[in-house]
Amino acid sequence: MHFVLVHGAGHGAWCWYKIRCLMEASGYKVTCLDLKSAGVDLADRNYVSTFDEYNQPLTNFISNLPQNHKVCLVAHNASGANITDAMYRFPEKIHVAIYIAANMWKHGSPGVDVKLKQPQRDIYEFEYAFGPDQPPTSVKVNEKLRHKLLYSIESEGAGARKYLDGPGDGSVPPRVFIKTVHDQMAIPENQDAMIESWPPSNVYEVESDHSPFFSTPFALFSLLVKAAT
Repeated sequence: MHFVLVHGAGHGAWCWYKIRCLMEASGYKVTCLDLKSAGVDLADRNYVSTFDEYNQPLTNFISNLPQNHKVCLVAHNASGANITDAMYRFPEKIHVAIYIAANMWKHGSPGVDVKLKQPQRDIYEFEYAFGPDQPPTSVKVNEKLRHKLLYSIESEGAGARKYLDGPGDGSVPPRVFIKTVHDQMAIPENQDAMIESWPPSNVYEVESDHSPFFSTPFALFSLLVKAAT
């Protein structure tokens, strides 16, 4: 079984190192990708102007997979949109799409009838490469709030559990959502709104902050394997 791990905003392929070690030690094949301008990719984030350009590393990887080779796509946070795009482009190459507190919208962005709550004001810092009178070209979490919002739990916590079976969507590969119940960034109310808006095949819970690959890697590893099988 081949897992492809896609990082969220503000991270890179490096963030999966604990999960990758656990998976490879258990005999799974793992690919961790840097999206355009993230991790070791040298592109300037302020000049990545389209979603397709940002998602190019994932698109190229999946399009070059051997025939009849399927992967388990795993997304965290904002990269939910990246794997949703790949799921619609290459349904025959995806075994399952797994969203870890990730943006899970059927058409890539929330519907007008779904209102999300902001976890806290002033959480973002914007950059304006083309001047302050132009739209922002990049965004990051406020450095003073980063630890609280992204990494509030220091070590492996209690376990994880499955709590819902849903109808899924027969038009695309099956989806699984992993809910991070102590998340202060992708707050649980917003995760529930996405689940309700586009019900996946299964939903699991993990007793984690926003970054279970750091705080609860063993529980997350168990859920990823369960979701894939």
